Amino acid sequence: MRKKYLSALLFGALLFASAGTFTSCKDYDDDINGLREDVTSLQNAVTTLQNAVENGKYVSAVSNNGNTITFTFTDGTTTDITLEDEKGSVVTVNADGVLCIDGEPTDIKAATDPTPGEEQKDQIIIENNMWSVLQEDGTYKSTGIPVSGINVAGSEADGYTFTIYAADGSSQTVKLPSAASSITEMTLGREVSTYGESYTFGKTASSAGTTVTGGISDVLISHVEFDHDNLKANAATHSEFTNFKASDWKGNKKLPNDGDFIYSSPTKIDLRMDPVDVPANNLQFYLTNTKNEDLEPVVLAASASQDSNNGPMGTEDINSRAAVTGNGLWTLSMANQTVAKDDNEDVWDIIENAETNKVDNDDPNSPANPYVYALNANHGFRSEYKLTVKRIDPEKLTYLTMKGVNPAGTTKVEFTTNDGNAGTNDLNGSYDTGNVTFKVGTAYKVNANAASALYDMYLTADDSDVEVYGLTFDQDAHTFTIGKNPDVSTVPANFDLIVYTVANDGTVNKATITVQINTEISAAAEYGLHEHDVNKDDNVNYFSIDLATMKTALGSNLNQWIQNVNLSLTEIKMSEKEDMSSATTLQGIDAQLRPGSYGIQASVVEALTKKDDSNKHKATTDRNKANFIQIDVENKYVKGLKLDKTYYIQATFYTGTSSDKQILNSIVVPVEFHAPKLADLFTIAQGFQDAEGVINAYFYKVNGEIANGYEYGATETSGAAALTVNLDRYFSAFVPDAKVEFASGNVEDTGKSATDLFTWGTLTYAVGSTPASLTNTNGSQDLDLDGTSDDQRFATIDANNKVTASTTLGFNTTNNGINNNGKPANGYGKALKVNVSKKFYNNAFGETDGWRYTQEGDNEYSFEIRLMSPIYEGEVRPTEGNAIAINANDLAKGAAITSEMIMGYDYNGNKYNAVPDDDDDANPRSKSKLLYNTTMDATVLKAKEYVHPQIERVVPGTNQYFENVEVWSAYTNDDDVIVPGEFKVFGSSLTTGQTVEMPITVTDAWGYVLEDTVPITVTAGE
Repeated sequence: MRKKYLSALLFGALLFASAGTFTSCKDYDDDINGLREDVTSLQNAVTTLQNAVENGKYVSAVSNNGNTITFTFTDGTTTDITLEDEKGSVVTVNADGVLCIDGEPTDIKAATDPTPGEEQKDQIIIENNMWSVLQEDGTYKSTGIPVSGINVAGSEADGYTFTIYAADGSSQTVKLPSAASSITEMTLGREVSTYGESYTFGKTASSAGTTVTGGISDVLISHVEFDHDNLKANAATHSEFTNFKASDWKGNKKLPNDGDFIYSSPTKIDLRMDPVDVPANNLQFYLTNTKNEDLEPVVLAASASQDSNNGPMGTEDINSRAAVTGNGLWTLSMANQTVAKDDNEDVWDIIENAETNKVDNDDPNSPANPYVYALNANHGFRSEYKLTVKRIDPEKLTYLTMKGVNPAGTTKVEFTTNDGNAGTNDLNGSYDTGNVTFKVGTAYKVNANAASALYDMYLTADDSDVEVYGLTFDQDAHTFTIGKNPDVSTVPANFDLIVYTVANDGTVNKATITVQINTEISAAAEYGLHEHDVNKDDNVNYFSIDLATMKTALGSNLNQWIQNVNLSLTEIKMSEKEDMSSATTLQGIDAQLRPGSYGIQASVVEALTKKDDSNKHKATTDRNKANFIQIDVENKYVKGLKLDKTYYIQATFYTGTSSDKQILNSIVVPVEFHAPKLADLFTIAQGFQDAEGVINAYFYKVNGEIANGYEYGATETSGAAALTVNLDRYFSAFVPDAKVEFASGNVEDTGKSATDLFTWGTLTYAVGSTPASLTNTNGSQDLDLDGTSDDQRFATIDANNKVTASTTLGFNTTNNGINNNGKPANGYGKALKVNVSKKFYNNAFGETDGWRYTQEGDNEYSFEIRLMSPIYEGEVRPTEGNAIAINANDLAKGAAITSEMIMGYDYNGNKYNAVPDDDDDANPRSKSKLLYNTTMDATVLKAKEYVHPQIERVVPGTNQYFENVEVWSAYTNDDDVIVPGEFKVFGSSLTTGQTVEMPITVTDAWGYVLEDTVPITVTAGE
C-alpha cells in the first residue's frame, strides 16, 4: 500500500551513523505522532549539551535506547536526553488527496495515483524541516508547515551535530566535538625502544639492556607463539603448575589459544597534540599508509606520566617523556595483540612487506623502500607520513621491579628481583624488599623488566595478610595497596606478595616477595593556612602549630605514635611547594617542639612563652607533652623569603635512633608571613600638614639650639643655622632604615628638578654628651650605606630608640636664586615630593636580602614637603589695637616705640621682640646705646642683640613724616633687670593727627628679609 504520511516526531526510529537525518513512516490506518508544540525540555537538553562543550568536554559515543539518547563524554560522564511520545497535530491525506492537519483540509493536494512503472513514493516527506507532499509529476512540493522533532548526525571521527526543531520552524543546533574531530595538530617526537634481552635490529644484533633512540621513524614489532606447553614449564619449582591449564589463570586477561601469536612492540613514541586539552588517552592510534590501509594488528594507546623530578620538564626530558595531562604531551605505546595461528603467516608477511618493500620488485638486488605510515587518531586525524616498521626478535621477560621508598620515607628507591646472575630465572623465586619499604595507603605498581614481553600479571597474598594489612589489588593496573599497619608495639612489619606472570610465549612464573612495610603512619591531618604577622621584636616573633589536629587524624594509631616517636629526631623543613620538593631546612626560622596542654588555657600561653637562659623557647623530649610545634622567627637571619607568599612547613617525626631512624609520620602546614606595608609604618605628626596634605617644614632654631624630633639640647657647632630641616622631626612614626630620594621631574613650576634645588644632609649626634653635640654635614655626604652618594636613609637610631643621625633636607646652596637678595626664589615654598622605599621589611635598603615585599606598592611610600622660613612667613604689628600711638610733640626729641608697643610674630603666631632684647654688655649695669640710625649701615645690627635665635636684625624705616629712626639696645638697670631696647622716631610736629605706615624689615637667621609696615597714629594738639 502506498505510504501516505510520516510521523511528526522523529525520535521513534532515530538512527546513529554518519549518514545524517533519518525518517520513519506508519501505515494509513495507524495513529501517528503529532507535531511537538512544547519543546522546553529539549531546549534545556540543548543548554546542557552546550555547557558541556563549553567546559571542554568531548563526546566519545552517542547511543539510543528507546526514547532516550545518551551522549557519552571522554571523561566518563554521560548526558541523557529523554523524549516523551506525546500526541500532537495529525498530518493526513484524505480520500481526495487533500492534505489535512488534525482532520482539517488544507488547499494542498497530494498525488493519489502512482505513475505506472515508477517506484511508489511516500505521499508526505520532510524537506528543509517542512512537510512536503507528492505531486502528480513525481516531484514534491513544500507545504510551508514546519516539522517538530530532533536530529543527531555525525560520527566519532567527525564529531556530532544535535539539532532540535520547534513547531514554528526554528531550530537550535549544538556542535558536539569528539576528541578526534577536535585535533588540529599532531607532532611526533623521537622514538625510544628499550630491550631487556638481545634483539635483532634489521640485520644488526644488539646486547641486552640496550636503549635505542632513533629519529621519527621505526616502530619495532615482534611476534611469538603462545605455547600451552610452557604453562607447565615451572612445575618442578611449583607443583601447582604440574597440570596447569589456560583456564586456571586467575588474571583479568583470558589466555590465548594454543598456537596463537602475540604481537608486541617495545617502541614508545612521543606525541605533542593540539589543542592541549584533547584527552588522547581516550583515543586509539593506528598506523595508516597512503592507501588508507591500517597496519594490522598495530594499535597504539596514549598515556601521560609525571616527569621524574616532579617539576617542569627540562631540555633532556621534553623529547623523551610525557607529563601530566593538559600540556599536550603524550607517550604512545602498543598493547600486546593476539593473532589467531591461522592468520599469523599472512599478518607477518604484510609487516615484512611493509619493511622490505623493494624499489624495483623485478630486481632481486633492489634496495628496500619501506612503506611510510601516518599516526591516525581514531581514523579522524593524521600526522605526517613519517613512520616505518621493522621486525625484531621478541623481548624476554626476566625480572620484576617495584619502586618504594627508603626507610626514612623521603627518597624513592627501586627494588628488583634481578640477582645479576646470568641464566637465572628471576621471576620464580623468593625475594625480600629489605631496605626498600612501602607506605600504607599508596598504590604501588609491579613492573616487568620488558613490558612488551608480559602478557598478563596477577597479584595476590595469603588471606590472613590480606585481612591484617587491608591489602587490595588492581589486577588491570598491576598495583597493590597496603590499607593499614596494625602493629602497635613494634612498628616494622611485612607480608608476602605473590606475583604470577605469564609471558607472551605462555610461560607462567610465581615470585614471592616479602614486602617491608614503611613505618610511616598514614594520617591525613588537614591543616589550614596559618598567617603570621612578622614582629620586629624577635623575642616575641613566633607562632605555634597545634599538634592536636595531627593527633586527631592519627585516631586509633595515636598510641602507636606515642610509643614509637623519638622527638629528638624530629625534622622541620620548609618549601615553596606543597609536595615539599626542593624543601630546605628553615633559614632564619628555628622550629622546636614545645610543651603545652590541650585546649585554650592560660597554662598553654605560659608554656609557649617561657624562655630558657639563652632566651630561647624551651624544647621538650617528653613525647606526652609534645602538643605544639613552636616556630621562632629571627628576622636578621631571614634570607630569600617573601611576604604574602604561601610556604609549606613540614614536620617529620621518626622512630629509632639517629643512626637507624625510620619515619613515623609527617604533617604539612601552609603558612604565610605578613608585614605592614611601608606606608603603614609612617605617620606624619599632627599639626605639620596643610589642607592639601603637604608638610610645611620651617627652618628652626630654639634658644640658640637645634631642635630635633627625639633629641633636644644638641648644640649646633657650625655657628649658623643652615637652610635645612630634619625629616624625622615631622613624623611621629617612621622607618629609619628606609631609603629616601627625590621624585623625578620638575618641582612645580620652577622648571628645575629636585636635585637642582634641594640636597640631602646628615645631622649626627655624639651620643652620651650632655648636651649632645652634633655636626651638620648638609650637602656634603650621605649615610654611606653602600659606598655611593645617592643613598640616603631616613634616620639612624640606637639601641634605645634614640636618633643618632638624622637625615636633613635643605636647599642646594650652589644653585643661585634660592635666596634672591633676601627674597625667596625657585624651590622656596614649593611642594617637593620625596619617595621612600625599602625592599625588605626587616633589613635596611642597603642590604641584599631579607623579608622581601612582593605586592606591588607595599615597599613604597611618598610624601610632599615645603621648606620655608618661619620669620619670613610671619609679620610685625602693634601689640594692641590697629596702630601704635605716639604724640607729635615727641617727634622732635624722638618718640619711643618699645616692646610693649610693637612685636614680631612668626608663621605660627609665636612672638619675638622686634626691638633689641639681649644685653650682651659685660657691665652688669650698662646703659642703652645707639645701635643704628638712618645714616648708618644696617648691617651693624647683629643677631647678638636679639634673644630669639632666628632673628638677625630688625630695621625700622622712614616715611614722609619720619625723618630719622634710631635703634637703641637693651640694657641692664640698677635692679639687674634687662630692659629691652627701643625704636626712636624723629620728625616734624604735625598740626593735625595722622595715621601713617612705618616700613620695617626683619632679616632672619637664614638670610630671608621680611618687608612689612606697621601703622602708627601720630596725635597732634594734645
